[in-house]
Amino acid sequence: MARMSRTTIMADDALLDELREIAAEEGISLGEVIRQGLEWRAKTRRRVPSFIGKLPPPEHVPVGPPSFIARNDEQLIEQYIREKHDRLRAERQGADQGLRP
Repeated sequence: MARMSRTTIMADDALLDELREIAAEEGISLGEVIRQGLEWRAKTRRRVPSFIGKLPPPEHVPVGPPSFIARNDEQLIEQYIREKHDRLRAERQGADQGLRP
C-alpha cells in the first residue's frame, strides 16, 4: 500500500452524515469512504481525450434533458463504487480466510 498522509477536510454536516451512513452500511471506515471518493475523482479527472474526432455510436449517447443525463452519471458512479466495495470486501474476506487455521 502507498504511504498515506494525514490531512483535514471541510465538509458540511449533511454530507458527513451521508458518508458515515455509507460507511456503516458497507462495514468500512469513514476514512475509507472518503479515500475511495478521492481515488475515484483522481482516476476520472478530465484529460484530453484520445478519441478526439471520433463519435460514439448513437445508441451510447445519452438522450434526454440535462437532469436525466446527470441522474445517469450518478447511477454510473454509484455502480462503480458498489462494484469496488464488493471487490474489496471479497479480497478482505479471502485474506481473512487465508489467515485462519
